[in-house]
Amino acid sequence: MVDHGPVPDGDSRIIEAIQELIEANRAARQVMVEGERILVEGIERLRAGEKISETLGHQPPGDQRQSTQDAYRRIDEARHQLRLLLIQRCLEEGMRAWEIAHAWGMSRQRIDRYIQEIKKGAVVEDPTDG
Repeated sequence: MVDHGPVPDGDSRIIEAIQELIEANRAARQVMVEGERILVEGIERLRAGEKISETLGHQPPGDQRQSTQDAYRRIDEARHQLRLLLIQRCLEEGMRAWEIAHAWGMSRQRIDRYIQEIKKGAVVEDPTDG
């Protein structure tokens, strides 16, 4: 990786948010791979003539379902926080809501909802600042 020098003020929070979204995606991918492994194993058991009741006993579906939901929730939360940070930065750089909406392919109303969330303090100030 190339060192581009010091990160401008505030960009480190955006970088951390991007890294969190990447990590959430990786964790979800691992959950999906495990889910696929369980499904393939289930197919093999059914093809071997095992009863559904026996197959379900090997891996209760509720466990995988909860892991999947938790992984999706983490992605949603990470993506939402990143969007808030990016929209806040766009506003700081002078962009208007309609410009942000156009750039991101979102409705202006949706961007306005993010802006309202930002105004209500949804973006927590970095505790390491000052």
